[in-house]
Amino acid sequence: MSKKAIIILICALIVVVGVGLALYFLLSTGGPYVGTVTVADTGAGLANVSVSDGRNVVKTDENGSFELPGYRKTRFITVTVPAGYETENYYIPASRDTQRYDFTLQVSDIPAGAAHSFLQIADTEIGEDGVGEWIDHVKSLADELQPAFLIHTGDICYEAGLKRHIQDVNTETMGLPVRYVIGNHDYVDGKYGEALFESLYGPVWYSFEVGNVHYVVTPFQTGGDYKSGYNKNDRWRWLENDLKNTDPDMKIIMFNHTQSPSKNYVIEFDRKTLDLKEHNLIAWVFGHYHYNYVQNNDGVLNISTARPDCGGIDQSASGTRQISIDENGVVSTQMYYYDMLESPALPEGARFSTTLSGNVLFCDTVLSGDRLYTATADDDFPRSCGVYCLSAADGSVIWSYMTENSVKNNVVVANGCVYAQDCEGYVYCLSAENGGLIWKTQVQLGTGLSTSSGIVLDDGVLYTGCAAAVTALLADTGKVVWENVRNKGEGSAAEFVVAGDKLLVSSHWDALVALDKATGKELWKKEDEDVRFRSSTPIVADDTTILVADDDAVMQLDAATGEIRNKTVLEDAALSSSAQPVVADGVAYIATADKGVLAYSLSENRVLWQTETGKAMLFTAPYTNDGAETVESTPILENGQLWFGASDGNIYCLNAADGSVVRTYSVGAPVLGKLVLTEDSIYGADFAGRVFCLARG
Repeated sequence: MSKKAIIILICALIVVVGVGLALYFLLSTGGPYVGTVTVADTGAGLANVSVSDGRNVVKTDENGSFELPGYRKTRFITVTVPAGYETENYYIPASRDTQRYDFTLQVSDIPAGAAHSFLQIADTEIGEDGVGEWIDHVKSLADELQPAFLIHTGDICYEAGLKRHIQDVNTETMGLPVRYVIGNHDYVDGKYGEALFESLYGPVWYSFEVGNVHYVVTPFQTGGDYKSGYNKNDRWRWLENDLKNTDPDMKIIMFNHTQSPSKNYVIEFDRKTLDLKEHNLIAWVFGHYHYNYVQNNDGVLNISTARPDCGGIDQSASGTRQISIDENGVVSTQMYYYDMLESPALPEGARFSTTLSGNVLFCDTVLSGDRLYTATADDDFPRSCGVYCLSAADGSVIWSYMTENSVKNNVVVANGCVYAQDCEGYVYCLSAENGGLIWKTQVQLGTGLSTSSGIVLDDGVLYTGCAAAVTALLADTGKVVWENVRNKGEGSAAEFVVAGDKLLVSSHWDALVALDKATGKELWKKEDEDVRFRSSTPIVADDTTILVADDDAVMQLDAATGEIRNKTVLEDAALSSSAQPVVADGVAYIATADKGVLAYSLSENRVLWQTETGKAMLFTAPYTNDGAETVESTPILENGQLWFGASDGNIYCLNAADGSVVRTYSVGAPVLGKLVLTEDSIYGADFAGRVFCLARG
């Protein structure tokens, strides 16, 4: 190459580099960023502390000093507060007018490596009126349990909620450090979706340490209700740098509004991968789904928690979760349900009351011969739940079978077998005599995170799964007859229902679907507003009619086509109970989510009477909260009387003619499943995990 050509090339490079530098400084927010991290008590610099500009991560030197280059989206300088220290001022907004970014840390009461716990709440979705009474429950837990911090995993929500929530739930009002995750409903109209959140709550990704855990907060996907100001890889580029600067002996817990973007926790970005399990990932903690659910995924816990103030989308019970980490990095969790007493009073006048491991959710009590059958759910970890067989004479446990995960809905007892399904899709066939396993298989759940759907047995075929994926199994072998992976609908406590040659599937937030029970082929689906937003179990009113009650309407559908023959909207009604209506002599007896039980005339299309119960001790029906008078127990009609359990901890006997209360029985805990009546006894189970027998008076 000639000398002249070399000179031209050098000049060109100078121009390119100059333009590049000019663009960099034009797009950046004013880096480099310099500052120190010091200890409050001594003023001494703290070495080896990670500090970030939102992408780059550096360590402080021996004097506690750092320098960061910044990048064009730098909006905060954050410090990763190391184990053994604490501060509320862990971020400083980046500005051209700010000369230094200095952080001061206090020595924490929790030393590095120590066991500790934190509280998780999610999806509070408040408005401008502020938080409700549930906040007192969270505060009392914080006072009692002394956790290291409280994390809110997103959906605060919308502009009014974002502005109000930070006033009501913060470190000062709660008496412990409070941290927030951005959810899909926290992206609001503005310069970019995160702008308001960042102005009130700070960065949408950052990290901090407590004990032996490096905690990482990441945002919901790449935007929610409004467009994100970041691209899909911005957070993962930062996370890669964050983990490179993390002690490899630290355990990692990820906070996000939703579940991991990959089932194996391998993040793909920039044509490379980041395997979180190689960095000691032990848990992924999230909300979004309004489900209580814990799954051990190859050594990593997926932990989902429903709302603290009201029932979940899939009828998960309202509550706050405590997550604990011991000295060895082993994770355990404990749910505290609002407003459920931890030690309820014994059932009034009980002949027996036997406490099982876990909670009895929507499982009906089954009496077969001289034995009772039920199943339990456990939203905690390690969990203890399963299928139980008890003596109907004295309540003693004859046998139990521990399931992989919670059994949230019914068990089927037939032909010497007990069939059950847990919320990971494991289906069990057990010997009714001794609880021995006859067969076990795992069915698909499609996009369903978990399932609380009820199974049904018909003509030797067991229909299992959930709305997103339905599977028919041969009852004697567990062999698959057919599968229909729909990948639609939210979880629901509604049970599958056989209607002639059809299987009715309740797909919450989607449709009521009729499948050919022989082939699984979809025959029809109904997406009417008051059908698709539905939690209740439909009932075949007669050979040609299906009765559906939910949201605020009662509907009669043509069984052959799904067409709505009649729809009556009820004023001030909330019918989102998991219970199945009872139909007799032209009257439907319907459990409600908010005001007890009502009787509805199918010919006159009107409410004949409505009897309220007491206020719920536990919120399960979707979006029901303080003051709700919920009934999730399918009523029993017997000799002109209506029997059911309620969420107020009582059993009711009503006069079916006018709804007047004949008698109540105090149980002390919500009864969410169907009762069993004999000539002289009432059998049932409650959310406290107790199977009981009451003398029928």
